[in-house]
Amino acid sequence: MSVIKEIYDVANDAAALKQKRAALKRALRTELKLNHKFLQDVKVEDIDDSRRIEMLKMLEIEELSAAVKLEIPYTLLSRKKVEEELATRHKVKPIVGFSIGELIEHLYLMISYLKKDYNNPRIHLNLRLINIYKYNRVLIELLN
Repeated sequence: MSVIKEIYDVANDAAALKQKRAALKRALRTELKLNHKFLQDVKVEDIDDSRRIEMLKMLEIEELSAAVKLEIPYTLLSRKKVEEELATRHKVKPIVGFSIGELIEHLYLMISYLKKDYNNPRIHLNLRLINIYKYNRVLIELLN
């Protein structure tokens, strides 16, 4: 095989990988932005629990689930970590230092758990939704 052919193949593979990475980021970002729209009312104090439950049921986790279950190499998406300034701005100190993979996994688990156990009387639904909203916003920023 010629050197030129090898270089061509490597360049071709790199271009295909870049396209796949861009598509994955776009799919995650789109899902997160949709969830952001659903959760915007959560900051309003005068909504009732039935509206909160509707909001929770509308949350999408298909792409988050795929990212967690397929064990994608998160460093391909972004090497960024949650810095103190970002966590402080969104008021979520416990996630300082989280990688994008840890944040995706945490957000997926938070939404999945709450979708299954939202009727638990020990759960403060509004606080949980607010936390999901904050994690979601941080993740959007890391993917940009």
